[in-house]
Amino acid sequence: MKKGFTLIEVMVCVVIVVIVSFSLLSLSSNSKYLFNLISNQNDFSLKTSIIAIEQKSGNLYENLIEFNITNDEVIKSLKKYKYQFKKTKDIKVYKNMKFTQEIDRLEIYNKENQIKFYEVKIK
Repeated sequence: MKKGFTLIEVMVCVVIVVIVSFSLLSLSSNSKYLFNLISNQNDFSLKTSIIAIEQKSGNLYENLIEFNITNDEVIKSLKKYKYQFKKTKDIKVYKNMKFTQEIDRLEIYNKENQIKFYEVKIK
């Protein structure tokens, strides 16, 4: 009797290897997508912090013009990032406790992302 694998055993092994490889490929593509999504959101957060301080809509270059940036590539990349912002204020007066709560909300957004900043004041 010869020692070896039958054709059925080899085919089952190949099918198992294909299934495992497809599942690993799917897992890899999902992690790449999530990494890109988190990276874009982090990049957006860093760039919008300037707009949160200046509180002007437009592009980043307009908000940083006072720094006299002379590098053409940097200016071109800063002009590419355009944002809008919306500022709202919510005031609640609590008569029983004799204090006022003010919540300022600053929402900065573009086509792909948005971020919100809150400032709470109690008087």
